[in-house]
Amino acid sequence: MGSGDLSPAGPGQSPGLPVTLSVELACASFARSLRFYTDVLGFATMRFDPDRRCAELERDGVGVLLREGGSPLGAMEYPFGRGVTLVIWSQDIDAIYAGVQAYGARLHRPMEEAWRDEDGTRTGHMEFEVIDPDGYALRFCEPLPPEGY
Repeated sequence: MGSGDLSPAGPGQSPGLPVTLSVELACASFARSLRFYTDVLGFATMRFDPDRRCAELERDGVGVLLREGGSPLGAMEYPFGRGVTLVIWSQDIDAIYAGVQAYGARLHRPMEEAWRDEDGTRTGHMEFEVIDPDGYALRFCEPLPPEGY
C-alpha cells in the first residue's frame, strides 16, 4: 500500500458512520502499535504512510492517528497519555475483548457491567479497559438494554 492510499473497509469500520473523534497518539514503535490497533482491537487502516511512519485508523466512529516519535510539547515517557482514557463505544465488545485476551494485552479493568439510575430507568453498559503498548488507556463500552423499575 503506497503513501496516502485508502484501504477497503475492515472489520472495525462502521460504513456510513462519520468519524466523530480523532486523536493523535505518539508511539515508540510504529509497527508494534499498528499491529495492536489493527490486529487486536480491529481498527481499520484508512491511510498509511510508511515513509513518515504514521497511519490513520478508524473504528466505530473514532479516528486514531498513530505516529512514531515524540511530542512537540515535550519529552515522552512511558506510560504515554497519563491521566487520559479514550472511551470507545462499540456494538462488538465481545469480539474486541476476545482479541485482547487472545493477544495477552494488559487489562486495566476486566469486562464488567456498569449501571446507573436515569429518570426512573436503570441504564447500563458492558465495559473493559486495556492498556496499549505505549501505555495509553482505552475503555471499550457497549450499551445494555435499559431496565425499568
